[in-house]
Amino acid sequence: MVTSTQMRPAPRCDILCVLVVESTQHMQSLFHGLYDTVITRLITQMRTPVIVEPAGKNSQAATKATPCVRLGVVFYGDYFPYSMQTCSTQYFTSNYREFTKIIKAHRFCEGGQLRCAATEGLVAALEMFDDFAEFDPEAHLTNVQQRHAIMVTSTPPYAEGCRENSHMRYDGFGLDDVARRMREMKVSFSLVKERGKQIEQIEGLLKSANVSTKAPLELPKLMSPNFDVQLIGIDLPIPPEFAAPLNAPAPIAPATLANIQPQPVPAMPPPKQQQQQQQQLVPQKNKADAAALPIDVSVAMPKKAKVDSQPPSAGIVSPSSEEQLKTA
Repeated sequence: MVTSTQMRPAPRCDILCVLVVESTQHMQSLFHGLYDTVITRLITQMRTPVIVEPAGKNSQAATKATPCVRLGVVFYGDYFPYSMQTCSTQYFTSNYREFTKIIKAHRFCEGGQLRCAATEGLVAALEMFDDFAEFDPEAHLTNVQQRHAIMVTSTPPYAEGCRENSHMRYDGFGLDDVARRMREMKVSFSLVKERGKQIEQIEGLLKSANVSTKAPLELPKLMSPNFDVQLIGIDLPIPPEFAAPLNAPAPIAPATLANIQPQPVPAMPPPKQQQQQQQQLVPQKNKADAAALPIDVSVAMPKKAKVDSQPPSAGIVSPSSEEQLKTA
């Protein structure tokens, strides 16, 4: 017999994620490497099973469910005539392979050398969230628990309001209006910005557009060499080969004039004392202690003349004595 508990549908967890990508020639050489190394990891992390809390008092206990991730993309460039099309969108799909083919087949446009229509791209992402809630036939079957907008940018935005929108509610929207609308819809805004670029208007959305006050998760440079990735609402684990060592030695500050402390100059001794110190330092090679030297007897005592102890023999006559006898 099938009980009422067994007839309850399995808990659902749906995630809506929109990539807002700058479509310029400069971004074309960088985006595909970013997609293979970082964005694919983000999509895989969003598809991991999560704990689904019960919706009401009579509902079943919290269970684990595999999210159904629906992916959409918005490519934004510059205004006409610098770009032939300001924005192009691809609606949500849960087919990851189909979504990857769409990303790989996109042709990046011209324009955007100084500024881009970034506000138009963010508004197009908001319109995609609205279209899913209002017109999608599967919306009533879903249990959307997370909404993510991940922006990939490299160029500062225009200061003027939105003018390429489809819904009238977004007429003249600026970045402040976009941030307010994202907070109302509880959209988690994450930023992927090219390293070395300063885009203060877009970076401010990390604080103004997110309901969460938690600091963004920053990926290490080894994991994303060309882009500074700051994530909100996505707890992406850092692989060990990219994580910084825990016991890494602190960098040594280079020696500067500010770090070098002057040493006091030693005081010079008086002239007499200085002369005595110099005499003590000079080795006394010609002077030696007579008591310490060994005594050489041959040198100390004078030599005596040698005396023959034996008298000359009587039988031996010298030549001088024979000549005297002959003359006699």
